[in-house]
Amino acid sequence: MRALKIAGIVAAALVGLIIIGIAALLLFVDPNDYRDDIAKLVEEKTGRPLQIRGELGLKVFPWIAIDLNDVTLGNPPGYGEEPFLTVRKATVGVKLLPLLNKRVEVSRVGIDGLAVTLISRGEEENNWKDLGGSESTEESSGGTTQATIAGLDVTNSMLVYRDEAKKSVMRLMNLEARTGALGGNAPTEAEIRFDYDEGAAPTVAQVALKARAQMLNDGSRLELKDLEGTAKWFGAPEEGAPAAGSAKAASAERAQPLELSVRSAAVSVDLNAETLAPATFAVEVGKLPVELTAQGEKLFGEYVIGGKLSIARTSARELMKSFGIEPPVTSDPKALSAFALATDYRLTENQLALPALDVTLDDTRVRGSVSVDDLETLALRFDLDVNAINLDRYMEPEPQEAKGGGGSAPAEAAQAPPTELPLDAVRKLNVRGQLRIGQATVAKLPFTDIRLPLEARDGRAHLGPTQAKLFGGSYNGDIIFDARQPQAVLSVDEHARGIDIGALMKAGFETDRVAGRGDASAKLTARGKTDAELFKSLSGQIAFNVADGAIMGFDLWYEIQRALAVFKRQPLPERAAGAPRTAFNALSGSAVVDKGVLRNDDLVADLTYIKARGKGTLALESQAVDYRLVAEVYKLPEGGSAQLADLKAAEIPVTISGTLADMKVRPDVQGYLESRFKKQVNEKVEEKKEDIRKKLDEKLKGLFNR
Repeated sequence: MRALKIAGIVAAALVGLIIIGIAALLLFVDPNDYRDDIAKLVEEKTGRPLQIRGELGLKVFPWIAIDLNDVTLGNPPGYGEEPFLTVRKATVGVKLLPLLNKRVEVSRVGIDGLAVTLISRGEEENNWKDLGGSESTEESSGGTTQATIAGLDVTNSMLVYRDEAKKSVMRLMNLEARTGALGGNAPTEAEIRFDYDEGAAPTVAQVALKARAQMLNDGSRLELKDLEGTAKWFGAPEEGAPAAGSAKAASAERAQPLELSVRSAAVSVDLNAETLAPATFAVEVGKLPVELTAQGEKLFGEYVIGGKLSIARTSARELMKSFGIEPPVTSDPKALSAFALATDYRLTENQLALPALDVTLDDTRVRGSVSVDDLETLALRFDLDVNAINLDRYMEPEPQEAKGGGGSAPAEAAQAPPTELPLDAVRKLNVRGQLRIGQATVAKLPFTDIRLPLEARDGRAHLGPTQAKLFGGSYNGDIIFDARQPQAVLSVDEHARGIDIGALMKAGFETDRVAGRGDASAKLTARGKTDAELFKSLSGQIAFNVADGAIMGFDLWYEIQRALAVFKRQPLPERAAGAPRTAFNALSGSAVVDKGVLRNDDLVADLTYIKARGKGTLALESQAVDYRLVAEVYKLPEGGSAQLADLKAAEIPVTISGTLADMKVRPDVQGYLESRFKKQVNEKVEEKKEDIRKKLDEKLKGLFNR
């Protein structure tokens, strides 16, 4: 609306300039002989220099008509030598006889090659404020003069608005405007079109508007009927874009524009009250149909516009295509098939609020409020509730070899190139809000009652304190991502209680080697510029306590029996049916993580026949395992083979190596038995030594007693 007011001022200044020219021509026979006098008169009235380089043409009857060619009006003092306004050619005429009846009948006003440069230096400082004229007018004793204009034609024109305070430029190029008759209360057809850019090529948008306009209530109310607008949006040039005027810039300027349109049956603006009456608009953004209602106040100042916005149910995939976005390939081909939106809105000069947002995406419904508290800094605020979402539907399909359970996913992930962290984007974030999710599925794992508070500002993002119910237990955590330094710092403080540890390990480490239920906590930090650097620098502490579980992939009791049979050269024991697993009653320990390697020095496991303790490491990125355990056989199975008697109260060294996906377990039964045999031999030797010593003592005593 401010732009309309500025355009009105410029038009008034131009018409005033033409009227001054007409008045001058009425006084002089040949206006070309008096260019200096005309320029002097204009400078006296406006304080601005005027130059007329082209010919001035004059007709007197039946029209007082004037042609202006190559005219320049300068800026007020302090705004430099750049002209405020230039006109290549302008024509206007006033019918002579109606003047006798105090009627001013103006012919069609033609303006070609108009160029206007508006400069703003703040709220009150600009280069057009002196052209506003007086706020009040006095009627002559003879009554009011009626004026009409047959129409207006503007061609090949340009309007530039330069905000020196904000260091921004807006430019309307190839400006064309045409109207029907102006003046009185009769409706008139009007249309305008222009190209918009930011002070230089490439073009950002092409806009065209037309409507039937009517001024009512003595010019205080503007009504637009059958409003139609179309636009092609090419997008603002990005940093590092091709130079203006280059072939690449011209090509980029026309690349896949987004087409927009707007229609409204009626729009009514009260120019005195600065209000917009309730109006309905049908908008299309690409193929996205939007129904919009609007009502406004303070239109020419600190405007407030509000209403409702709705998008009928449509295909999200087709919408993405209309915006020039290639839809992703998803594991569920039916994902992104439905989208709908309904909301109230309130727009001001600095803020946008959506207080009653209701969004549907497939089977997911999002309700709540979203607002941008500062449009300049994009300060985003939100408070949203999500009923349920299955994120697995929107992920990429699994590779065919991964579906077979080959266990190659970790290796593939390790070979994937590092992903750059979006540090610049995080540094620009100004976000605060709450997200509540009733149900969510991630990596085939169900989450419920999720609470995700988020605050991001000045390069520091804080997610937490978060909470959820997952894996049959509860979770709470606190995550901080600090991007204020060249290398980001990630801090994690998480606690899980009564959860399915197997599901947790599958989600966190992509392994199903552990089963059981228990508690776990992690307090970790990492730093880097890529996800790989974060993984490698991961440091901190982890603690876990699992009950009634199992470690999949090996059977420790069987491996000990097998090693014993091999040592004794006896038949191998029969392996239990099913996949090998080591069941345990309890498994606990703590670990220190340093540079991506987990070191555990206090592992304790209570198995059916064995108590194990030990220490080792797990490389989180490669999942390489290196553990040394001591397995104490504290009891033997009832009815077991006599061959197992050698294992009674045995403390057997066990080495675990390989990866989580392919662990190698090697109990050193031979070393244990050899050590045990040597110990028994030593004990026998010591017993013999003691017997000999006793006998020798007795002989010596008998000898000395004689």
